[in-house]
Amino acid sequence: MKVIYFQDPEGNFGDELNRWLWPRLFDGAVEGFGHHGIETMEENRKESLLFYGIGTILDDRIPVDPKKIIFGSGFGYGDPLSNLKNCDIVFVRGKKTAKAIGVSSDKALTDPAVLLRHFFPVVSEEDKVHDVSFMPHHSTTAGGFWEKACKESGINYISPKGFDVEAVVQQISSSRLVIAEAMHAAIVADTFRVPWIPVTSVPETNPFKWQDWCESLDLKYQPHRITPIYRNLTGNPAKNALNKVKIVLRRRELLSIRKKRGLAMLSDTNVLDARRRMMDQLVDELRTRLLVKEAEHPC
Repeated sequence: MKVIYFQDPEGNFGDELNRWLWPRLFDGAVEGFGHHGIETMEENRKESLLFYGIGTILDDRIPVDPKKIIFGSGFGYGDPLSNLKNCDIVFVRGKKTAKAIGVSSDKALTDPAVLLRHFFPVVSEEDKVHDVSFMPHHSTTAGGFWEKACKESGINYISPKGFDVEAVVQQISSSRLVIAEAMHAAIVADTFRVPWIPVTSVPETNPFKWQDWCESLDLKYQPHRITPIYRNLTGNPAKNALNKVKIVLRRRELLSIRKKRGLAMLSDTNVLDARRRMMDQLVDELRTRLLVKEAEHPC
């Protein structure tokens, strides 16, 4: 099967979890990776079996013809997936996604990134390396303004960019508190029992997907607002100058949020463990099915 996910040319932590996780859980069944996008729909349509795992990708860019396994993906951008022909929906991220694509709420579980717990330990308090870490949304990293604000605030900056999944997971799990603009920073923090505080610099943050995931763990999404940085794709000098001023505001905001540890979020351990046990069973069942299929149709 071919794993389909959104592939940022510079890498994006949440999306790159797909390339790291699924070959380890479905050894031998993953035959390649493909990009989720309008420009690759025709290419993906030619595949015999597509796998959709981590990501906000259950939209109308999924081709109808191939057989598809939906294993924890969410909706949140564009128009929702509406043609469920050839879709084996094992589970989706949350009830909002289930409603959006028209399947039973029984299919809602949580984000499959919780499966990382099989590969990384929970770091004890005495072994923590970072007091507070911050990960921005991948679209707000241009210009290094967040990195500078973190450095001046004494906060560990975790870039969402790149392809080193293990290094990022280790930084998150080795923190005592995570401030998260990137949703998968919060998901991974919660998975490894690290308290987290959600922040948003509208319009970059997508509230639907955050609510979808939070509700899956009986949490309420209540983000703290932070100053947005201009997306200066053309290198406008005026916007650059304003962004530099905003560093001061961001530093103050980070320091203020850092003091609000009492408002940090963490799902109930029993709820998280129950969701993960259910997901483990679904992994085992799918692995068995894939092995049977491989035995019936060897290369």
